[in-house]
Amino acid sequence: MAYVDVDDSSSAADSDDSFIGDGHTAKKHDPYERLVFHVFIGYVVLQAADRVFMKRVTNSMHDPTYNLMLWNIIWPVTTQFFNLAYMLPYIWLMKRAGHKGYTRRFLCPGNPTATSSGPIPVWQLGLFSLGDQICTCMQGPSVAFISQTMMTVMSNTLIIFMAALSAAFLGTRYRPVHYISGLLVVVSVLVDLSNKLSDNDCSPAGTQENKCLYAYKGAQGMYHQLSVGEMLLWYGLFLLSILPLAASSVYKQYVLQGRDVEVVYATWWSGVFQVLWGILCIPLFWIKLPGQEQLPPGQTFQGLLDTCSCMLGNVPHPGDEACASNPSPIFWYVIYLAFNVSWVVLRICLIKYLSAVWTTVATVLCMDLTNVFGMIPFVAGGGAQIMSLNDWLATVLASIALWIYSIEPEIRGKSKAICGN
Repeated sequence: MAYVDVDDSSSAADSDDSFIGDGHTAKKHDPYERLVFHVFIGYVVLQAADRVFMKRVTNSMHDPTYNLMLWNIIWPVTTQFFNLAYMLPYIWLMKRAGHKGYTRRFLCPGNPTATSSGPIPVWQLGLFSLGDQICTCMQGPSVAFISQTMMTVMSNTLIIFMAALSAAFLGTRYRPVHYISGLLVVVSVLVDLSNKLSDNDCSPAGTQENKCLYAYKGAQGMYHQLSVGEMLLWYGLFLLSILPLAASSVYKQYVLQGRDVEVVYATWWSGVFQVLWGILCIPLFWIKLPGQEQLPPGQTFQGLLDTCSCMLGNVPHPGDEACASNPSPIFWYVIYLAFNVSWVVLRICLIKYLSAVWTTVATVLCMDLTNVFGMIPFVAGGGAQIMSLNDWLATVLASIALWIYSIEPEIRGKSKAICGN
Protein backbone atom coordinates (compact mmCIF):
# COMPACT_ATOMS: atom_id res chain seq x y z
CA MET A 1 0.00 0.00 0.00
CA ALA A 2 1.11 3.59 -0.59
CA TYR A 3 0.78 6.19 2.13
CA VAL A 4 1.57 9.86 2.42
CA ASP A 5 3.78 12.07 4.56
CA VAL A 6 2.50 13.79 7.65
CA ASP A 7 2.84 17.37 8.80
CA ASP A 8 3.26 16.99 12.56
CA SER A 9 2.57 20.67 13.18
CA SER A 10 -1.22 20.43 12.93
CA SER A 11 -4.02 17.93 12.62
CA ALA A 12 -7.78 17.64 12.66
CA ALA A 13 -9.59 17.70 15.99
CA ASP A 14 -6.44 18.47 18.01
CA SER A 15 -5.09 15.03 17.11
CA ASP A 16 -1.53 14.13 16.12
CA ASP A 17 -2.32 11.01 14.16
CA SER A 18 -3.32 12.37 10.76
CA PHE A 19 -0.99 11.49 7.91
CA ILE A 20 -2.16 13.49 4.95
CA GLY A 21 0.70 14.94 2.96
CA ASP A 22 2.16 15.27 -0.49
CA GLY A 23 1.82 11.74 -1.78
CA HIS A 24 5.18 10.17 -0.86
CA THR A 25 5.58 6.96 1.08
CA ALA A 26 5.83 7.51 4.84
CA LYS A 27 7.87 4.63 6.15
CA LYS A 28 7.83 6.00 9.68
CA HIS A 29 4.12 5.28 9.94
CA ASP A 30 4.18 1.51 10.09
CA PRO A 31 1.47 1.43 12.82
CA TYR A 32 -0.81 3.42 10.52
CA GLU A 33 0.02 1.08 7.65
CA ARG A 34 -1.22 -1.83 9.73
CA LEU A 35 -4.25 0.17 10.84
CA VAL A 36 -5.25 1.11 7.29
CA PHE A 37 -4.74 -2.51 6.23
CA HIS A 38 -7.30 -3.59 8.83
CA VAL A 39 -9.59 -0.77 7.72
CA PHE A 40 -9.26 -2.06 4.15
CA ILE A 41 -10.19 -5.62 5.17
CA GLY A 42 -13.22 -4.31 7.05
CA TYR A 43 -14.22 -2.18 4.08
CA VAL A 44 -14.09 -5.09 1.63
CA VAL A 45 -16.05 -7.52 3.81
CA LEU A 46 -18.64 -5.03 5.08
CA GLN A 47 -19.41 -3.57 1.65
CA ALA A 48 -19.71 -7.03 0.10
CA ALA A 49 -22.24 -8.07 2.75
CA ASP A 50 -23.99 -4.71 2.38
CA ARG A 51 -24.58 -5.28 -1.35
CA VAL A 52 -26.16 -8.69 -0.74
CA PHE A 53 -28.50 -7.44 1.98
CA MET A 54 -29.41 -4.43 -0.16
CA LYS A 55 -30.47 -6.70 -3.02
CA ARG A 56 -32.42 -8.90 -0.61
CA VAL A 57 -34.37 -5.89 0.65
CA THR A 58 -34.90 -4.58 -2.89
CA ASN A 59 -36.13 -7.95 -4.12
CA SER A 60 -38.68 -8.11 -1.30
CA MET A 61 -39.92 -4.62 -2.19
CA HIS A 62 -40.18 -5.40 -5.88
CA ASP A 63 -42.26 -2.37 -6.85
CA PRO A 64 -40.03 0.44 -8.25
CA THR A 65 -42.11 3.04 -6.37
CA TYR A 66 -41.43 1.30 -3.06
CA ASN A 67 -37.72 1.19 -3.81
CA LEU A 68 -37.65 4.86 -4.81
CA MET A 69 -39.33 5.76 -1.51
CA LEU A 70 -37.01 3.52 0.46
CA TRP A 71 -33.68 4.65 -0.97
CA ASN A 72 -34.48 8.36 -1.33
CA ILE A 73 -36.67 9.15 1.70
CA ILE A 74 -36.41 6.41 4.33
CA TRP A 75 -32.77 5.39 3.90
CA PRO A 76 -31.12 8.85 4.27
CA VAL A 77 -33.08 9.55 7.48
CA THR A 78 -32.60 6.17 9.14
CA THR A 79 -28.91 6.15 8.23
CA GLN A 80 -28.34 9.26 10.36
CA PHE A 81 -29.78 7.55 13.44
CA PHE A 82 -27.39 4.65 12.92
CA ASN A 83 -24.54 7.13 12.43
CA LEU A 84 -25.28 8.80 15.76
CA ALA A 85 -25.27 5.40 17.45
CA TYR A 86 -21.52 5.11 16.87
CA MET A 87 -20.53 8.77 16.50
CA LEU A 88 -21.59 9.90 19.98
CA PRO A 89 -19.68 7.10 21.79
CA TYR A 90 -16.70 7.78 19.48
CA ILE A 91 -16.65 11.48 20.41
CA TRP A 92 -16.92 10.60 24.12
CA LEU A 93 -14.06 8.10 23.90
CA MET A 94 -11.84 10.56 22.03
CA LYS A 95 -12.54 13.21 24.67
CA ARG A 96 -11.68 10.74 27.45
CA ALA A 97 -8.43 9.98 25.62
CA GLY A 98 -7.41 13.63 25.95
CA HIS A 99 -8.30 15.06 22.53
CA LYS A 100 -9.64 18.50 23.46
CA GLY A 101 -11.41 19.13 20.17
CA TYR A 102 -13.93 16.34 20.76
CA THR A 103 -16.63 18.14 22.77
CA ARG A 104 -20.42 17.99 22.71
CA ARG A 105 -20.30 20.67 20.00
CA PHE A 106 -17.97 18.67 17.79
CA LEU A 107 -20.61 17.93 15.12
CA CYS A 108 -21.85 21.55 14.99
CA PRO A 109 -21.35 23.64 11.81
CA GLY A 110 -18.14 25.62 11.56
CA ASN A 111 -16.19 23.54 14.08
CA PRO A 112 -12.60 24.84 13.67
CA THR A 113 -11.08 21.69 15.18
CA ALA A 114 -12.65 19.35 12.59
CA THR A 115 -9.93 20.23 10.09
CA SER A 116 -6.27 21.17 10.32
CA SER A 117 -6.88 24.47 8.48
CA GLY A 118 -9.81 26.06 10.29
CA PRO A 119 -13.59 25.90 9.78
CA ILE A 120 -14.92 24.40 6.57
CA PRO A 121 -18.35 25.35 5.15
CA VAL A 122 -20.69 22.41 5.71
CA TRP A 123 -22.07 22.73 2.18
CA GLN A 124 -18.70 21.51 0.89
CA LEU A 125 -19.19 18.36 2.95
CA GLY A 126 -22.81 18.20 1.82
CA LEU A 127 -21.63 17.85 -1.77
CA PHE A 128 -19.97 14.58 -0.68
CA SER A 129 -23.35 12.87 -0.80
CA LEU A 130 -24.91 14.60 -3.83
CA GLY A 131 -23.38 12.21 -6.35
CA ASP A 132 -24.00 9.28 -4.00
CA GLN A 133 -27.70 10.13 -3.75
CA ILE A 134 -28.10 10.62 -7.49
CA CYS A 135 -26.50 7.19 -7.89
CA THR A 136 -28.87 5.69 -5.30
CA CYS A 137 -31.89 7.32 -6.92
CA MET A 138 -31.01 5.81 -10.30
CA GLN A 139 -29.98 2.40 -8.99
CA GLY A 140 -32.79 1.88 -6.47
CA PRO A 141 -35.57 0.81 -8.87
CA SER A 142 -33.22 -1.10 -11.19
CA VAL A 143 -31.50 -3.38 -8.65
CA ALA A 144 -34.52 -5.68 -8.35
CA PHE A 145 -34.38 -6.39 -12.11
CA ILE A 146 -30.66 -7.14 -12.48
CA SER A 147 -28.82 -10.26 -11.37
CA GLN A 148 -26.15 -9.98 -8.67
CA THR A 149 -23.46 -11.00 -11.16
CA MET A 150 -24.48 -8.38 -13.72
CA MET A 151 -24.55 -5.68 -11.04
CA THR A 152 -21.02 -6.67 -10.07
CA VAL A 153 -19.85 -6.56 -13.68
CA MET A 154 -21.32 -3.11 -14.32
CA SER A 155 -20.15 -1.72 -10.97
CA ASN A 156 -16.59 -2.73 -11.76
CA THR A 157 -16.53 -0.26 -14.66
CA LEU A 158 -16.43 2.49 -12.01
CA ILE A 159 -12.62 2.36 -12.05
CA ILE A 160 -12.54 3.63 -15.65
CA PHE A 161 -14.58 6.75 -14.83
CA MET A 162 -12.73 7.27 -11.55
CA ALA A 163 -9.25 7.12 -13.08
CA ALA A 164 -10.22 9.54 -15.85
CA LEU A 165 -11.77 12.06 -13.43
CA SER A 166 -8.84 11.83 -11.00
CA ALA A 167 -6.40 12.51 -13.82
CA ALA A 168 -8.46 15.42 -15.16
CA PHE A 169 -9.35 17.21 -11.92
CA LEU A 170 -6.76 16.09 -9.35
CA GLY A 171 -3.77 15.87 -11.67
CA THR A 172 -3.19 12.24 -10.69
CA ARG A 173 -0.74 10.37 -12.88
CA TYR A 174 -0.39 6.61 -13.03
CA ARG A 175 2.51 4.20 -13.30
CA PRO A 176 2.59 1.12 -15.58
CA VAL A 177 1.43 -1.16 -12.73
CA HIS A 178 -1.74 0.91 -12.41
CA TYR A 179 -2.57 0.52 -16.11
CA ILE A 180 -1.92 -3.22 -15.85
CA SER A 181 -4.24 -3.36 -12.85
CA GLY A 182 -6.99 -1.53 -14.73
CA LEU A 183 -6.57 -3.89 -17.68
CA LEU A 184 -6.93 -6.88 -15.36
CA VAL A 185 -10.17 -5.40 -14.01
CA VAL A 186 -11.55 -5.21 -17.56
CA VAL A 187 -10.38 -8.79 -18.21
CA SER A 188 -12.10 -9.96 -15.01
CA VAL A 189 -15.36 -8.42 -16.24
CA LEU A 190 -15.04 -10.16 -19.63
CA VAL A 191 -14.21 -13.48 -17.95
CA ASP A 192 -17.30 -13.14 -15.79
CA LEU A 193 -19.45 -12.57 -18.87
CA SER A 194 -17.75 -14.92 -21.33
CA ASN A 195 -19.82 -18.02 -20.58
CA LYS A 196 -23.15 -16.27 -21.04
CA LEU A 197 -21.95 -14.30 -24.04
CA SER A 198 -20.92 -17.50 -25.82
CA ASP A 199 -23.96 -19.54 -24.74
CA ASN A 200 -26.81 -17.14 -24.02
CA ASP A 201 -29.75 -19.54 -23.58
CA CYS A 202 -32.92 -17.57 -22.79
CA SER A 203 -35.32 -20.45 -23.37
CA PRO A 204 -37.60 -21.24 -20.39
CA ALA A 205 -35.29 -24.10 -19.38
CA GLY A 206 -32.11 -22.08 -19.92
CA THR A 207 -33.52 -19.14 -17.98
CA GLN A 208 -34.24 -21.28 -14.91
CA GLU A 209 -30.72 -22.76 -15.15
CA ASN A 210 -29.22 -19.23 -15.01
CA LYS A 211 -27.89 -19.40 -18.57
CA CYS A 212 -29.68 -16.26 -19.77
CA LEU A 213 -27.67 -13.06 -19.56
CA TYR A 214 -30.74 -10.87 -19.18
CA ALA A 215 -32.55 -12.90 -16.52
CA TYR A 216 -32.68 -12.08 -12.83
CA LYS A 217 -33.64 -14.13 -9.79
CA GLY A 218 -36.59 -12.79 -7.81
CA ALA A 219 -37.30 -12.95 -4.09
CA GLN A 220 -39.31 -16.17 -4.57
CA GLY A 221 -36.32 -18.00 -6.09
CA MET A 222 -37.60 -18.01 -9.68
CA TYR A 223 -35.79 -16.51 -12.68
CA HIS A 224 -37.52 -13.83 -14.75
CA GLN A 225 -36.52 -12.63 -18.20
CA LEU A 226 -36.49 -8.96 -19.19
CA SER A 227 -37.79 -7.69 -22.50
CA VAL A 228 -35.42 -5.66 -24.67
CA GLY A 229 -37.04 -2.39 -23.59
CA GLU A 230 -36.92 -3.29 -19.90
CA MET A 231 -33.30 -4.41 -20.21
CA LEU A 232 -32.28 -1.12 -21.84
CA LEU A 233 -34.10 0.86 -19.15
CA TRP A 234 -32.83 -0.92 -16.03
CA TYR A 235 -29.32 -1.62 -17.31
CA GLY A 236 -29.04 1.90 -18.70
CA LEU A 237 -30.10 3.47 -15.39
CA PHE A 238 -27.61 1.35 -13.48
CA LEU A 239 -24.71 2.18 -15.81
CA LEU A 240 -25.48 5.91 -15.88
CA SER A 241 -25.59 5.96 -12.08
CA ILE A 242 -21.89 5.10 -11.96
CA LEU A 243 -20.78 8.49 -13.34
CA PRO A 244 -22.13 10.66 -10.46
CA LEU A 245 -20.72 8.12 -8.00
CA ALA A 246 -17.26 8.47 -9.58
CA ALA A 247 -17.48 12.27 -9.50
CA SER A 248 -18.51 12.16 -5.85
CA SER A 249 -15.54 10.01 -4.86
CA VAL A 250 -13.04 12.26 -6.65
CA TYR A 251 -14.54 15.31 -4.95
CA LYS A 252 -14.26 13.57 -1.57
CA GLN A 253 -10.55 13.03 -2.13
CA TYR A 254 -10.12 16.68 -3.15
CA VAL A 255 -11.71 17.99 0.06
CA LEU A 256 -10.51 15.35 2.53
CA GLN A 257 -6.88 15.61 1.50
CA GLY A 258 -6.92 19.33 0.72
CA ARG A 259 -8.38 20.30 4.10
CA ASP A 260 -7.48 17.26 6.24
CA VAL A 261 -11.11 16.92 7.40
CA GLU A 262 -11.91 14.66 10.36
CA VAL A 263 -13.63 11.56 8.97
CA VAL A 264 -16.55 11.34 11.42
CA TYR A 265 -17.32 15.06 11.01
CA ALA A 266 -17.32 14.71 7.22
CA THR A 267 -19.53 11.62 7.39
CA TRP A 268 -22.09 13.36 9.61
CA TRP A 269 -22.59 16.43 7.43
CA SER A 270 -22.52 14.38 4.27
CA GLY A 271 -25.41 12.35 5.70
CA VAL A 272 -27.36 15.42 6.84
CA PHE A 273 -27.33 16.85 3.33
CA GLN A 274 -28.19 13.45 1.86
CA VAL A 275 -31.63 13.77 3.48
CA LEU A 276 -32.12 16.99 1.48
CA TRP A 277 -30.83 15.43 -1.75
CA GLY A 278 -33.28 12.53 -1.32
CA ILE A 279 -36.23 14.90 -0.90
CA LEU A 280 -35.19 16.79 -4.05
CA CYS A 281 -35.38 13.48 -5.94
CA ILE A 282 -39.14 13.16 -5.23
CA PRO A 283 -40.24 14.59 -8.63
CA LEU A 284 -38.44 11.66 -10.27
CA PHE A 285 -40.99 9.36 -8.59
CA TRP A 286 -43.69 10.75 -10.85
CA ILE A 287 -42.01 9.73 -14.11
CA LYS A 288 -43.82 6.95 -15.96
CA LEU A 289 -41.57 3.90 -16.22
CA PRO A 290 -42.18 1.30 -18.98
CA GLY A 291 -44.28 -1.58 -17.69
CA GLN A 292 -44.92 0.14 -14.34
CA GLU A 293 -47.85 2.08 -12.93
CA GLN A 294 -47.27 5.82 -12.66
CA LEU A 295 -47.29 7.45 -9.22
CA PRO A 296 -49.41 10.65 -9.41
CA PRO A 297 -47.98 13.60 -7.42
CA GLY A 298 -51.07 13.61 -5.20
CA GLN A 299 -50.42 9.98 -4.20
CA THR A 300 -46.82 10.55 -3.07
CA PHE A 301 -47.57 10.45 0.66
CA GLN A 302 -49.78 7.38 0.19
CA GLY A 303 -46.91 5.76 -1.69
CA LEU A 304 -44.67 6.39 1.32
CA LEU A 305 -47.24 4.80 3.65
CA ASP A 306 -47.54 1.79 1.32
CA THR A 307 -43.74 1.46 1.33
CA CYS A 308 -43.69 1.40 5.14
CA SER A 309 -46.48 -1.17 5.12
CA CYS A 310 -44.53 -3.35 2.68
CA MET A 311 -41.42 -3.09 4.87
CA LEU A 312 -43.45 -4.42 7.80
CA GLY A 313 -44.41 -7.50 5.79
CA ASN A 314 -47.89 -6.46 4.69
CA VAL A 315 -49.32 -6.59 1.16
CA PRO A 316 -50.54 -3.05 0.36
CA HIS A 317 -51.87 -3.96 -3.09
CA PRO A 318 -52.41 -7.10 -5.19
CA GLY A 319 -49.10 -8.03 -6.79
CA ASP A 320 -47.09 -6.99 -3.72
CA GLU A 321 -46.93 -10.53 -2.35
CA ALA A 322 -43.10 -10.35 -2.28
CA CYS A 323 -43.49 -7.98 0.70
CA ALA A 324 -44.97 -10.79 2.79
CA SER A 325 -41.62 -12.47 3.34
CA ASN A 326 -40.59 -14.07 6.60
CA PRO A 327 -38.73 -12.32 8.21
CA SER A 328 -40.23 -9.09 6.91
CA PRO A 329 -38.16 -6.71 4.73
CA ILE A 330 -37.55 -4.35 7.68
CA PHE A 331 -35.61 -7.10 9.49
CA TRP A 332 -33.11 -7.36 6.63
CA TYR A 333 -33.13 -3.58 6.18
CA VAL A 334 -31.92 -3.03 9.75
CA ILE A 335 -29.11 -5.55 9.19
CA TYR A 336 -28.28 -3.80 5.92
CA LEU A 337 -28.05 -0.43 7.70
CA ALA A 338 -25.59 -1.79 10.24
CA PHE A 339 -23.26 -2.90 7.44
CA ASN A 340 -23.92 0.23 5.36
CA VAL A 341 -22.96 2.89 7.91
CA SER A 342 -19.85 0.87 8.78
CA TRP A 343 -18.36 0.57 5.30
CA VAL A 344 -19.27 4.15 4.33
CA VAL A 345 -17.13 5.63 7.11
CA LEU A 346 -14.32 3.19 6.27
CA ARG A 347 -14.51 4.26 2.62
CA ILE A 348 -14.05 7.90 3.62
CA CYS A 349 -11.01 6.84 5.68
CA LEU A 350 -9.47 5.06 2.69
CA ILE A 351 -10.17 7.95 0.32
CA LYS A 352 -8.55 10.37 2.76
CA TYR A 353 -5.44 8.32 3.50
CA LEU A 354 -5.02 6.63 0.10
CA SER A 355 -7.01 7.80 -2.93
CA ALA A 356 -10.39 7.54 -4.64
CA VAL A 357 -9.01 5.33 -7.42
CA TRP A 358 -7.26 2.98 -4.98
CA THR A 359 -10.52 2.64 -3.06
CA THR A 360 -12.35 1.89 -6.30
CA VAL A 361 -9.93 -0.92 -7.14
CA ALA A 362 -10.67 -2.31 -3.68
CA THR A 363 -14.38 -2.04 -4.50
CA VAL A 364 -13.84 -4.41 -7.44
CA LEU A 365 -12.81 -7.04 -4.91
CA CYS A 366 -15.84 -6.08 -2.78
CA MET A 367 -18.19 -6.70 -5.68
CA ASP A 368 -16.68 -10.09 -6.46
CA LEU A 369 -16.86 -11.07 -2.79
CA THR A 370 -20.52 -10.06 -2.98
CA ASN A 371 -21.03 -12.98 -5.37
CA VAL A 372 -19.56 -15.29 -2.72
CA PHE A 373 -21.97 -14.02 -0.06
CA GLY A 374 -24.75 -14.18 -2.64
CA MET A 375 -24.45 -17.99 -2.69
CA ILE A 376 -25.55 -18.26 0.96
CA PRO A 377 -29.37 -18.67 1.23
CA PHE A 378 -29.44 -17.28 4.79
CA VAL A 379 -27.84 -14.06 3.57
CA ALA A 380 -29.26 -13.71 0.05
CA GLY A 381 -32.61 -15.43 0.61
CA GLY A 382 -34.48 -16.75 -2.42
CA GLY A 383 -32.16 -14.76 -4.68
CA ALA A 384 -29.11 -16.87 -3.70
CA GLN A 385 -27.10 -18.04 -6.73
CA ILE A 386 -24.18 -20.46 -6.98
CA MET A 387 -21.01 -18.93 -8.42
CA SER A 388 -19.82 -20.44 -11.67
CA LEU A 389 -16.20 -21.19 -12.53
CA ASN A 390 -16.13 -17.90 -14.46
CA ASP A 391 -17.28 -16.02 -11.35
CA TRP A 392 -14.45 -17.55 -9.31
CA LEU A 393 -11.86 -16.77 -11.99
CA ALA A 394 -13.09 -13.17 -12.16
CA THR A 395 -12.75 -12.87 -8.38
CA VAL A 396 -9.17 -14.18 -8.50
CA LEU A 397 -8.28 -11.75 -11.31
CA ALA A 398 -9.79 -8.83 -9.38
CA SER A 399 -7.75 -9.79 -6.32
CA ILE A 400 -4.56 -9.91 -8.39
CA ALA A 401 -5.45 -6.52 -9.92
CA LEU A 402 -5.76 -5.01 -6.44
CA TRP A 403 -2.40 -6.42 -5.38
CA ILE A 404 -0.70 -5.10 -8.54
CA TYR A 405 -2.23 -1.64 -8.07
CA SER A 406 -0.79 -1.51 -4.54
CA ILE A 407 2.80 -2.20 -5.63
CA GLU A 408 3.58 1.45 -6.42
CA PRO A 409 1.97 4.73 -5.29
CA GLU A 410 0.08 7.02 -7.62
CA ILE A 411 1.76 10.27 -8.66
CA ARG A 412 -0.33 12.90 -6.95
CA GLY A 413 -0.89 16.26 -8.59
CA LYS A 414 -0.17 19.49 -6.75
CA SER A 415 -3.58 20.90 -5.87
CA LYS A 416 -4.45 24.01 -3.91
CA ALA A 417 -6.39 23.71 -0.68
CA ILE A 418 -10.02 24.75 -0.80
CA CYS A 419 -10.76 28.13 0.70
CA GLY A 420 -12.49 27.92 4.02
CA ASN A 421 -15.01 30.71 3.71
